[in-house]
Amino acid sequence: MSLADSYHLDLLRNRTAEIVHRRVEQFLQENPEFCRCEQCVLDLLAYVLNHVDPMYGTSLLDPFEPNPAREKKVRVQIDLSLKAGARKVTAAPNHNK
Repeated sequence: MSLADSYHLDLLRNRTAEIVHRRVEQFLQENPEFCRCEQCVLDLLAYVLNHVDPMYGTSLLDPFEPNPAREKKVRVQIDLSLKAGARKVTAAPNHNK
């Protein structure tokens, strides 16, 4: 039996992923030259998510309490990773494979 069969995994949230998704949307609006194909955008999202600290919590038992210092640190990590990831994806896009 899987965890999903026994537990409400949809109550588990990654606050960092939510911030990353919004920041990548903003990045794409600000950088029209970045490739918009699904593979490049997913590669960029994966790169950023793999280079920032996650912030997991549950919406039922442990609602997210804003932690300005931690969120500021994560936002800096996101911006640095977004720049590095965009350079990497642009230099070697997977959609050419």
